[in-house]
Amino acid sequence: MKRIFHLTIGLLFLLPIVAPSALAGELVDGVVATVNRQPLFQSDWAEAICFEAFMQQKPIAQVTQADRVKALQRLIDRQLLEGQMGGETFLQPSQDDVDKDVAKLRAQVQNGDDDRSWQKSLASYGLTQDTLKEHLRTEVRVMNFVEVRLRPNVHVQPEEIEAYYKNQLLPDLQKNGSATVALDEAEPRIRELLVQQRMDELLDAWLHNLRQQAEIRSTIAIPAGNAPADQGGASGAN
Repeated sequence: MKRIFHLTIGLLFLLPIVAPSALAGELVDGVVATVNRQPLFQSDWAEAICFEAFMQQKPIAQVTQADRVKALQRLIDRQLLEGQMGGETFLQPSQDDVDKDVAKLRAQVQNGDDDRSWQKSLASYGLTQDTLKEHLRTEVRVMNFVEVRLRPNVHVQPEEIEAYYKNQLLPDLQKNGSATVALDEAEPRIRELLVQQRMDELLDAWLHNLRQQAEIRSTIAIPAGNAPADQGGASGAN
């Protein structure tokens, strides 16, 4: 499932993508957007950009304007979903779960098993171990919420699994020269894949409705297909 994310435009894009001084609070922390009158700050946006780049292991210098805009859109969407969550504490991952996620990340990052190299890698993205954990905790909480809300609405039929097996999986295996897998063996993985695809579709539709109903203001232009509001204006109820 999609994992499941103002100063004037001229000033903002003159700033470094990751401004350590901004993250440290040395610059004025301007509001970059409001979602139902709740502010998203420049520091929120900068840190989200850093986190997403780190998760992709994408050098900061390669982060594009389009990447920044997408990060802002995901921040807005996350704010909308959090507004639907209420105070359900059962959605919160345990500290042990977060620590396990960090361990998995460290295993995937070059020299991540070395504490000094790991800390240096985090610092190069303007992150600390604590801010990384907080982002992971928030992401998992939102994903848990989406899972609880959407999975019960998804029903995959046996004929859909068989069709995917015949039309997608078998041709892919043959193309790659891999051994054929029996339908019974592949069924659980195919079912979950189709469930996740359907949940992504439901999530997109849900977020679209939330954007339409919300009051969102942003001075950063977001592509029309993803725009939560009129640029620089508001949408939804006032």
